[in-house]
Amino acid sequence: MCLILNFCLFLSEPKLSAGLHHTRIMSNDLPEDLIVEIFSRLPTKSLLRFRSVSKSLCACIGSPDFIRLHALRSPKKVTIIYKIRRDKLVYTSLPENELSYNPYSGVKPLEYPFESFRIVGSCNGILCVYECGKGLNLWNPSIRRKVTVPDLRSSGDFLVHGFGFDPIIDDYKILRITRRKSFVYTLKTRTWREIASPNVPFSNVEPQSCIFNGALHWVVNKTYVRNNSYIMTFDLSSEVFSTIRLPEPHWETNGVTIIKGSLAVISTNRHGRSWIWVRREYNNIAASWSRAFEVNKYINPLKGVRGVFVRATNGDLLFKNCKVAGAYDLVKQIERRLQILSCSSSVVDLNVCDESLELLDMGTSCDQGSKSPGKEEKQNK
Repeated sequence: MCLILNFCLFLSEPKLSAGLHHTRIMSNDLPEDLIVEIFSRLPTKSLLRFRSVSKSLCACIGSPDFIRLHALRSPKKVTIIYKIRRDKLVYTSLPENELSYNPYSGVKPLEYPFESFRIVGSCNGILCVYECGKGLNLWNPSIRRKVTVPDLRSSGDFLVHGFGFDPIIDDYKILRITRRKSFVYTLKTRTWREIASPNVPFSNVEPQSCIFNGALHWVVNKTYVRNNSYIMTFDLSSEVFSTIRLPEPHWETNGVTIIKGSLAVISTNRHGRSWIWVRREYNNIAASWSRAFEVNKYINPLKGVRGVFVRATNGDLLFKNCKVAGAYDLVKQIERRLQILSCSSSVVDLNVCDESLELLDMGTSCDQGSKSPGKEEKQNK
């Protein structure tokens, strides 16, 4: 295993000409399963270069099985979108263990390929982004490729979007719920189709969903019933809606996340104190909610959060509220704010996703993603 890791480090070096020649020789001598074992541990940047080594290696790296294996072995990355001067949007994508809490990170950002936007969700390294006035896009920040999804202009105003993966048909799905109808888009067919809508009318849905046990989860309010919330779910395979009762339906509940393999929510009472509730099953008994953590009542950074993500490396909660983005230590009950690019920058949104090769041979390249912010691209006529 040490030999494999050392070879991976060698291949990931930017000495391209010598590295490619050596790889071509090695690829003729090594068994195919060992080549897959080696290359599935490389970063996407190196794999994109090595696709030019040979047709067989290119086919191997682009195969669905290899892409899935690579995603399973790749580190999770935190994509942070910033607004800088003149309302320009840029982003950084860093491994969880490389996040900085210094005032200015020094990380060189890339140009964000969308304008006015909202992140619908993430799955297997793909972010689903709704661009206001333009429609939906699937975007892989690791390889800077995007797929534009055809819009349903005649479907009416939407209430919520959802995004996830259906393992039964091995395809990605986008859900769209409008006031009267619901639709599902599948990536392989590139088409929308109508499905049965939720039975319980709802409003004030949180924009980002959480994927748990193959289903999308949102916190929603019952229509015409004030301060009465519940969790709406959508099974990505059966395409059936359902509901889960919240531990405190009359409390303000904003964030749905996963903590240690269990569904969790953040609820705040009328006095401004917040608790994290976890839903668990014991010995095949119906699942129930229990209080797991109390949030520091003096700072309470999780009140009114827009998105909550658990960092796999240390268990901290990454969050974004109306003011800041930061990390909250559940045990020590302390908050640390994430880095900013400059005194004039601010965090617009963040998300946690895998580094992956999904969308490798699909859609278009985000050419502007390779430009340095502040430099205007020369147009070739």
